[in-house]
Amino acid sequence: MRQTGWIAALICFALIACEEVPQPAQDEAGELEPLRRIITTEDSDGRAVVLDDGPSANVLELNGSRVVRLWETRQLPVPIPVSEDKGATAENGYRDGFIGSSVYYADLPVGSGLDEVPIHKLDSMDYIVLLEGEVDLVLEGGERIPMKPGELLIQAGNNHSWVNTGNTPARLLCIILTGERTGAGVEASE
Repeated sequence: MRQTGWIAALICFALIACEEVPQPAQDEAGELEPLRRIITTEDSDGRAVVLDDGPSANVLELNGSRVVRLWETRQLPVPIPVSEDKGATAENGYRDGFIGSSVYYADLPVGSGLDEVPIHKLDSMDYIVLLEGEVDLVLEGGERIPMKPGELLIQAGNNHSWVNTGNTPARLLCIILTGERTGAGVEASE
């Protein structure tokens, strides 16, 4: 339970932020402004200090979408305090052999759909909060589940994709934990 406490806190913060804080502004090109990232830790005397304050520079453009890697741990439980920006060196949290957690956000441009984000599945437990815009979560059978800002998806290793259904870019905050398949899921419906 203790290992996942920080994940729950991050999700709660993201949900509250959607309701109380102005949504990210768009720049002249219609793209969302970078998300501010504040990293705190302890100094050698055990006092709280700010390690970094500002947007992550670890940005990947993929099929028209922007993926910004914010943080990564390569084990659980997470060793603390930290002494370096783990977001600066974060890689794809879905890579083969990766064990740990990954936090990133993905900006989906207006009109992005299944051609840009094909149906896919990974061995991970994903906590995904829609921060901005409107998207449909698309399941492998074609079922579409609309999502609005502030809504949370808990996804346990299933096939899925995303379609931006709005007229503005959409931003998804993603918290990924390495998963391990242990057997069959829920009973299939007829």
